[in-house]
Amino acid sequence: MTKPTQQKIRIYDADMLMPPIRAYLEDTFAHLRFAYEKAKLDLVAANKNTWFGQLWNIINPFLLAVIYWFLVVVLFGTGGNIFDREGMRILTQIVGGLFLWSLPSSAFNLGARSIIQGGTFILNTRIPRMILPISSVFSGFMNFAPSILVYLLFHALARYTFSLHMFWAFPIIVLIFLICLGFAMMAATGTVYYRDLASLLPFVSRMWLYLTPIIYLYTQVPDSMNWTFYANPFGSLFAAMQQILFESRSPNLNYLLSGLAWSVFSILIGVVMFLRKEREFAVRI
Repeated sequence: MTKPTQQKIRIYDADMLMPPIRAYLEDTFAHLRFAYEKAKLDLVAANKNTWFGQLWNIINPFLLAVIYWFLVVVLFGTGGNIFDREGMRILTQIVGGLFLWSLPSSAFNLGARSIIQGGTFILNTRIPRMILPISSVFSGFMNFAPSILVYLLFHALARYTFSLHMFWAFPIIVLIFLICLGFAMMAATGTVYYRDLASLLPFVSRMWLYLTPIIYLYTQVPDSMNWTFYANPFGSLFAAMQQILFESRSPNLNYLLSGLAWSVFSILIGVVMFLRKEREFAVRI
């Protein structure tokens, strides 16, 4: 008769400013599968795993792209139309940017509410609370993933080149994912103390969209303003994505290094901020 396996439960000293980071992170990594499954269940609860729910995740940014296309091409452009090659290319550029922006937008909004909406989880489980914002970023990625195939259709219709440089999209998306993870932990922590932050984030996200090369090309930014690509956590990565998709070349190394630096910085700040306040969550929610 085999002995039942004993599960180790870690008890942290209440006088410690932070729990042992290594042990906490090991426990968190051990529950990443749980975060993934929770993300899928959250999508089920939001009816986003249905055919229409997934379709809406694509239609919504597409309709927004058409509005921006109308402003850029028709009102402020040369009066071109969507069926011209140049008009189709502008629409494709905007669609691709908005599809990609849906990842940080969803991650921020879901992450900000992850703790205050996870009261039962926090009070009745021993799983690290960090799983909640991680799960919200997984949900954001699941919302974004189906749009990749739709974008490839636009890419073909606009007669952009399909090249091996497009494989650079994978590390770029990973860096965007990591930045989202860090900011989701910051937003989740902040919302516990300032509930109105969750209502403010959609407006911050919209302003952030305008400051990022999404509805315009990075080449349209004056040289004197190139520093904004590095000051904006997503600016350099979206510019790098435009280089590989629309110019069929390798991304600027400085853009990638900037994105890497922002991903490391946001993760470090997010983890430290989250762990320093985690023990107060049960009291404040």
